[in-house]
Amino acid sequence: MEALGIEPILLLAQVVNISIIVVVLNVLLYKPILAVLDKRKKDIAKNLENSESVKKELEKAEEKSASIVSEAKKEGQMIIEEMKKKAKNEEKHILEAARKSAEDITERGKAAIKKEQEDARKETKKEAVLLAEEIVVRMFEGTVSKDIQHKLIAKTIKDVSAV
Repeated sequence: MEALGIEPILLLAQVVNISIIVVVLNVLLYKPILAVLDKRKKDIAKNLENSESVKKELEKAEEKSASIVSEAKKEGQMIIEEMKKKAKNEEKHILEAARKSAEDITERGKAAIKKEQEDARKETKKEAVLLAEEIVVRMFEGTVSKDIQHKLIAKTIKDVSAV
């Protein structure tokens, strides 16, 4: 090897030096770097698993939210329908009360008209009796005695009252 210009002791020393450097680098740098890379790889895998579980939870939450919104819409629709029914019933009651009130007013009006007609008839009868009495008195004023006049007036009043 000396013919090639390589000294075996130096070659051996170089091999030992390189082996020491390889062992030192392996212990001091390569293994810690591999450990950091392995830890990082595990962290990434764990984060991916976490993100998958978060995605699943998010999907479940969205489904739950959608079902809650759907239920709320159904409940709202039911409440609206119920309120419409109540409003229609209330409308019927109000209309019925208004109709009864109108009928009561009409009946009271009819009764008042009937009473006024009856009062007018009575007043007319009174006036007719007074008028008949006046006519009889004037007709027989000088010709018939007071006693006969009273009898004729009484008979006339009775006849007019009977009508």
